[in-house]
Amino acid sequence: AECHISQRGNDGTPPQFSDYGQIAIALPRNMQIPANADPAYVDLGVCGPLRTDLKDHPEYCGLFRTPTLRNVALRRTFFHNGVFHSLRDAVAFYATRETDPGRWYPRNPDGSVRLYDDLPVQYRANINRDPPFDRHLGDAPALTDAEIDDVVAFLKALTDGYHPPS
Repeated sequence: AECHISQRGNDGTPPQFSDYGQIAIALPRNMQIPANADPAYVDLGVCGPLRTDLKDHPEYCGLFRTPTLRNVALRRTFFHNGVFHSLRDAVAFYATRETDPGRWYPRNPDGSVRLYDDLPVQYRANINRDPPFDRHLGDAPALTDAEIDDVVAFLKALTDGYHPPS
C-alpha cells in the first residue's frame, strides 16, 4: 500500500507498514466513549484536547497518526476512537464513506445523514479527499465486497506471530 512502507529499514528492521503520518478520515463519533456523551467534547487529535502545542493551528485539527498495519488483524478495535470492531468494517468504511455515508453516520431528525459527526464544521476542510475518499453519494464504492474481502485477507497476512497479552 502506498502510504504504508513495506520495505525493510536500512538497519534491517522488519517493515512497519505505516508512514506514521497524520490524516483526518472523519470517523463516526463513538458514543461508547463516556466523554462523547457531552456534545461539546471533541477529540481533535494532534490539536487537542490532550495535546495543546498545536491548538492554534487549525490545519491540524482532526488529524490522527496513521498506525502500523503489522498485526492489524489481532486488534479488537480500530482507529483512534475504537468505533469499529471488525477489520472488515474498517476497510469497508474506507471504501464507502462517501458513497454510502448513511451506513456509518447517524441521521438527523429529518432523516438526513449527519456527515462527519465527530469533527466540527470549521475543521472539515482537513478531511482527506484523496482516493478512495474522492467519490460521491451514489457513485460505485471504491471497492466491491469481494475486493474488501481480498484487502482483509491481505491485511491478515501481515500478522507476524505476535500474540497480544490477554
